[in-house]
Amino acid sequence: MKTGKKVMILLLVFVAAAVVYFVHPVGKKEEHGVTEYTAMEKAKFPVLYATMGEREMAPVFGQTDERGVTAGRDSLILLPEDRKLKIRFAGTTKIQGVRYEIRSLDTEDLIERTRIGSFETSLNGDSENALSTELPIQNLLDAGKEYLLGVCAELSDGSEAWYYMRITEQDQGHANEMLSLAEDFSSKTYKYSDAQSLTMYMETSPTAGSTSLGTVTLKDTFTQLTWGSLGVERSGEAYTKLKELSGNLANVEITSRVTAKNGEKTENYEVTENFTMKWSSQRIYMMDYERTMTELFTGDTELFSGKRILLGIGNGDGVHAVKSTGGQYTAFVTDRELWAYDSGENVGARVFAFGGAASDDIRDNVPEHGVEILAVDENGGIDFIVYGRMNRGTHEGSTGIAYYHYDMGQNALEEKFFIPSLEPYQELKDDLSVLAHRGTNGIFYFYMDHGIYGIDLKSLEYVALASGLTKEQFAVSADHSRAAWQENTGIWDSQTIQIMDLDTGDKTQVGGQSGSVTRMLGFVGNDCIYGTGDSGDYLMSNGRVMGTYLNSIDIVDREMKSVMHYEKPGSWIREVSVDDSRIHMKTVNSRDGFFGAYSEDTLVCNAEILPGKTDDIGWYASDQKGQIMFVQLDRDVDASKKKIRQTSPKLAESSSTVKPIAAAACKTTEFYAYGRGRFLGRFVDFADAAQAAYDHMGFVTAGRDRTIWVRGNRASAFYIRDLTAGSALLERYRDSFEKNQTMEDGTFLLDASGSSIVQVLYFVGQNIPVLAYTGEGTCMYLTGYDQTHVRVYHPESGTTEVLSMETANQMFGAAGYDFICCVPV
Repeated sequence: MKTGKKVMILLLVFVAAAVVYFVHPVGKKEEHGVTEYTAMEKAKFPVLYATMGEREMAPVFGQTDERGVTAGRDSLILLPEDRKLKIRFAGTTKIQGVRYEIRSLDTEDLIERTRIGSFETSLNGDSENALSTELPIQNLLDAGKEYLLGVCAELSDGSEAWYYMRITEQDQGHANEMLSLAEDFSSKTYKYSDAQSLTMYMETSPTAGSTSLGTVTLKDTFTQLTWGSLGVERSGEAYTKLKELSGNLANVEITSRVTAKNGEKTENYEVTENFTMKWSSQRIYMMDYERTMTELFTGDTELFSGKRILLGIGNGDGVHAVKSTGGQYTAFVTDRELWAYDSGENVGARVFAFGGAASDDIRDNVPEHGVEILAVDENGGIDFIVYGRMNRGTHEGSTGIAYYHYDMGQNALEEKFFIPSLEPYQELKDDLSVLAHRGTNGIFYFYMDHGIYGIDLKSLEYVALASGLTKEQFAVSADHSRAAWQENTGIWDSQTIQIMDLDTGDKTQVGGQSGSVTRMLGFVGNDCIYGTGDSGDYLMSNGRVMGTYLNSIDIVDREMKSVMHYEKPGSWIREVSVDDSRIHMKTVNSRDGFFGAYSEDTLVCNAEILPGKTDDIGWYASDQKGQIMFVQLDRDVDASKKKIRQTSPKLAESSSTVKPIAAAACKTTEFYAYGRGRFLGRFVDFADAAQAAYDHMGFVTAGRDRTIWVRGNRASAFYIRDLTAGSALLERYRDSFEKNQTMEDGTFLLDASGSSIVQVLYFVGQNIPVLAYTGEGTCMYLTGYDQTHVRVYHPESGTTEVLSMETANQMFGAAGYDFICCVPV
């Protein structure tokens, strides 16, 4: 094993830290060591509704960010023919002024900025106070192109709230038809007789679960679609939102609350329905449907029973639990709320929630945030973070990470600091799922926007440990207590790796030998896996770097002792993947490039299986409610003594703000996958993004904003008639094609290697030829297809051939599915 000098980071890490901005907390008054606690402020930002056709669309909620970077891909509005967009602010009439601006989706280009001269107010009771106006959008937009609209409400207290939605100028007709179908479908599920007409859309699969109501799709049963034996009724408004529109393909979301009787008790549920539909002149096709349902946890005493805390129906998103070492204290998260239970005193407590069952204010219940438990100590102290959009309180409308500490004995909650984020909620959630850890050394470590950071919980000083990282360049152990990353290079060229213990702060450098590269491969339990190869020894395909050959693989434990060393003289490792306790390898005896023959091998590791945050989450089957989720306790609840605090604890809010600044930006093009109305992840390889989106009838963007692939928007058959014109871009850039990149003319060079034929045929359907390499220097073009065949053109012979899908799969699969194409502006 090759290791460098071990470095203690505790003394050095904060010396190099950049400037940290923080001020004395507001709302937390300290006099002679006494902290004064207050209730969290109610939401003050009004809610905006935009009108599309005759329909008032789902509400848009205020943000403090005036550039819309954190808005995400949430709401799309098709403008009316006269471009006069009607909007309504609800919740207040105390708006001093309204202005708006229109920018490109990346926010770099300002298209229009206008102040509204007049608006109308209406008073219909405190909850319906409203202000209405029209936005006279100028004729500056390209038809069919999406833009970011930001509407600013200037409030009477001097603050500003920004409201963001994407807009486009195109006909509303087909979109309105699909919106109506979604609303009709949703309403029919509540009545069994009406729902019979929905069977035409069902694709019930024998492999689908038949008892869960937490997540229901078209592959589930008709009984699940119609709410089983629950007997639900819709409660309050149902809100319809157009999420995406690509050609005749639309994604629509409907959110609502429903109620159901359980004996004498009325239970409340949050419901989100997502529809992917395709319009045609004959009918509208239901391409995909997903309904998620979450029971609002009330903390009623009967929910604490035996060794279980009953959470009710749910889809499991964000649900987790952490116990103290001795098992006396259990903290758990359900439906974006944090609760705690002390089994020694038989006391349960609602620790944190913006809204939930106790609130009917839609501003409190915006589902754009999450809660993550970091640590539970033996004294009932709980450290946790709330991340995403802050629905109310000091940071209302801001997106970021709020760090809290809760003292169960005192029933007191204290906010330590707030970290602003430039990422939308779903991207921030994805990043923190990779790393969010409170070290025993008193430092909070987290991954955000391609950087790994550490913040001292006492001094609030921070350090950027690494920046510019894609997920191909670093890895984190399953329990988040160790991290390792490659330094300051591309994926295949790093000479060194830093391996850090996030509890002790010890950091060890691995590699650094002249002429060698070190590749981060992952973790098995807490054991770190890395590979070593020769510098410049790349796995190549037609001028593109596809990987690097490794000579050996090493595994080291927490003490940096060697657990395993794998090396075979005369053999090289061209590809590695880690799956739980197994390391899968493709090995070669000669370095013949991407198209050379290889064999497969597997290493089995005996690493310790680490406890996870969902280990104590289970479910059981109920005749009425299907699957019911619960938290497993270590000891029985004493029914005679249990006490539940259902109100929020006293709170000391803070305005201490830490603003980490990355040392370097990410230079690698990443692909963003979306599906079923949500962000699915960032990927370095297009093939991985396309696969993630494919399973959810979704789409892929290059960067955040440029859509390059849509699963459902492909004709059943297509043939490129003018191949010379269609392949001009590819022929122009083919010899210089080294990686995914955007050229000066806006053309995007796409390496689609690893994608399936079905996935790359989307480009052919857009009149974009796809070049398939069949060997080093040999290739053919994919130029057409139907449901059973693929048409290919051989440039060397100038001939065209029609292959069956099966033959094409065998041919291109044997060549590693090595595809490239050029996506025009």
